[in-house]
Amino acid sequence: MTARPHGPRPTGGRPTDARPSDTGPTGARAVVEVTDVFVAYRSGPEPVMALRGADLTLAAGERLLVAGPNGSGKSTLLRVVTGDQPVLAGRVEVGGAAVHAMDDADRRRWRTRALGFVDQHARRNLLPELDVRDNVALQLRLTGTGRAAARAQAEATLERLGLGALTGADVRRLSGGEAQRVALCAAVAHGPALVLADEPTGELDEEAAHQVYGLLESVAADGTGVILVSHDPRSDAFVDRAVRLRDGRLAEEWVPGRTGVAQVADSRGWVRLPSELLTDERRPTSWTAQPGDEGLVLRPSAVGPARTSPRAPVPVAVAAPAPRRAGTGTATEPLGSLAGVTAGWGDRRLFEGLDLELRPGSWTALRGPSGSGKSTLLSLVAGLTDPRAGAVTVGGTTWAGLDRAARAAHRGRWLAYGLQRANLVESMSVAENVTLAAGARGRTVDADEVAALAASLGLTAQLRTPAGVLSGGERQRASLARVLVAGVPVLVLDEPTSQQDDVSAARVVAALSSACEAGAAVLVASHDRSVLERADATLVL
Repeated sequence: MTARPHGPRPTGGRPTDARPSDTGPTGARAVVEVTDVFVAYRSGPEPVMALRGADLTLAAGERLLVAGPNGSGKSTLLRVVTGDQPVLAGRVEVGGAAVHAMDDADRRRWRTRALGFVDQHARRNLLPELDVRDNVALQLRLTGTGRAAARAQAEATLERLGLGALTGADVRRLSGGEAQRVALCAAVAHGPALVLADEPTGELDEEAAHQVYGLLESVAADGTGVILVSHDPRSDAFVDRAVRLRDGRLAEEWVPGRTGVAQVADSRGWVRLPSELLTDERRPTSWTAQPGDEGLVLRPSAVGPARTSPRAPVPVAVAAPAPRRAGTGTATEPLGSLAGVTAGWGDRRLFEGLDLELRPGSWTALRGPSGSGKSTLLSLVAGLTDPRAGAVTVGGTTWAGLDRAARAAHRGRWLAYGLQRANLVESMSVAENVTLAAGARGRTVDADEVAALAASLGLTAQLRTPAGVLSGGERQRASLARVLVAGVPVLVLDEPTSQQDDVSAARVVAALSSACEAGAAVLVASHDRSVLERADATLVL
């Protein structure tokens, strides 16, 4: 095996005393220098190492994708760069500021001036009591800019980024794509040197995602560095360079559109060889490293005993019990239905006269652009909101005839709803969260059932981990485990794979398929091809 230079200069291998005056991979001054950083989370009696000597470099105006499997440390790395996450060891320098050495007060002041941040849940970054202009002006006000000047600069930013028509709009009436672009405007109005985007297109359709990436491209063109964390394959067309984290270290680097992936040596010289490159039954267990004509040459020096690659846990069937309401008919009768349903708000109608049936063992997908009404339809089925016209029925009972308490009781017997944002008790472990969800439904589950469910979702290693230290993808799968363990016949899910890598998304689809095979009706809103391909029927809004 020969390690050759590939694409841009690797981000690893920088001396530990590197200064921010060094240039990044594009030759421009480095905006971000993360060197040999270690981060640990407390999880029960032993810490969980989230970063293990991570390195990262970003140049001014560079657009960088940080990829990696769930739990590899991507979001932790962003929190290190923003100063939200203390480090055990290593250096973090952003725009010449030593973030790792700041006290809390200095870090807060620095963050307000120097950074912009936008995540998957745009509405979390927008205040509903303010219109679009004042939301964008808010960050400027926090830096000490006067109200009039802040509003003027906010208007200029919205115009420059093509959103001038939304200046006076009510943020509560924005579509998902519009809200995400406004949140991005708010993140850059104060002219930060660095913008961090964590899964900003995970819940957006093709057109809205393209608009968000176009906005980020415009921001980078002004000289702002952009770090994007995403599993979205559409991001390849946007970024200049991509890196992959594995096991808390920067392991690989590539340029989208070019062939080949470079293995990256970190600042201590560690190289992680991906398992997919070592597919032989008898793998080398040690290597020799010697200089060669084409670079550093690694050769096997010993061969270990024969062994097979570890298998991924096989998803187990999650039993969905038969409807418990007395008097229901045959198993082919719908578990839920919409009849002539019209929904919307204000003067806007999302859909009109909609009919839908959810039968036992069925998988129905909802697809459509952001703001088309997918989440609204899920809320209608769950009895969390009411239609303008028509009837929504679950388990033979129409929601309109039930008060709030009766709806909660009926929902507990018939339906589980997986929200876009994971709904977990932060201080409880994954196992405790799952057991609690079962108990809330009147079910008693033993440790073996919880462990089997966790294995089907790739959460065995996180069973005893508090929810508060899980990665975004792990949190989402733990939330799905709470839905599946409920043992109810109707499962309603909103973008359940939006934060998942390919392997984890396949686990989610397999676990939901097992629930379908056991008799549950699955209704899921998604833009993910793997989810849409599994569906028996797709409703396009």
